[in-house]
Amino acid sequence: MHKTIMMRKAEAQSICGTLTQTSKMPCKSYSLPTEACQTGYKMAQIKGSICASCYADKGFYKVYANTIKPAQFARLDSINDPNWVDAMVSLIGNDPFFRFHDSGDLQGLQHLEKIAQIADKTPNTRHWLPTREYAIIKQYIAKHGALPKNLIVRLSAMYPDQPVKIPASLHGFLNITASNVHTSKPIGKACKAPDQKGECLDCRECWGSKVISYKMH
Repeated sequence: MHKTIMMRKAEAQSICGTLTQTSKMPCKSYSLPTEACQTGYKMAQIKGSICASCYADKGFYKVYANTIKPAQFARLDSINDPNWVDAMVSLIGNDPFFRFHDSGDLQGLQHLEKIAQIADKTPNTRHWLPTREYAIIKQYIAKHGALPKNLIVRLSAMYPDQPVKIPASLHGFLNITASNVHTSKPIGKACKAPDQKGECLDCRECWGSKVISYKMH
């Protein structure tokens, strides 16, 4: 692991863009365009899938699309910058929690490897990564053997009321878990947000190892 290049906030933002802060989340996150989702884009074409009614294409994301979308595409481009990892580390600092991504998904193995580097370089931060790119997670584990201990990967469901089936090759890894979506009965530990005006408040279960079930919205 190469030595981290610490930089000022303005310099870091010029490389990777600003971090995002959604009203629900108790921490900052990183938002990418849903148009760049790989599995998600395919699933969005299938009626009844979760991606077909993606929350990141509705609400404030849609109302403020004229400003949000350009910023998301700029962040997408920035991932290939050689200083992206160090810029992200500088912006995250010692924040106790962080999320990849409140919109968008992994772009490939190198993208995940960079996120893992960020996690390694921010040991005081718990990172949460929801993803539908199961194959990329399998590639990473096959190559590296394990994820950083402070990086929780949640394999996201494809359809409501259909639980995630974690691939056999990913069984036994404590920081690889699942996120389901339900219309009535939770499939796992129910997310508290719907009963808390849509906010996490003091809940941090998504950064833990339990299977979480989110109410369809």
